[in-house]
Amino acid sequence: SEYKDVAAFSILVLVLIFRPSGLLGKPEIEKV
Repeated sequence: SEYKDVAAFSILVLVLIFRPSGLLGKPEIEKV
């Protein structure tokens, strides 16, 4: 079960790295 959690987290991290604008929508970051 741990593998699934790690895989999901890794995918989320990759999305944040490669497509930050996909979630933030703007280059500005107010919330950390």
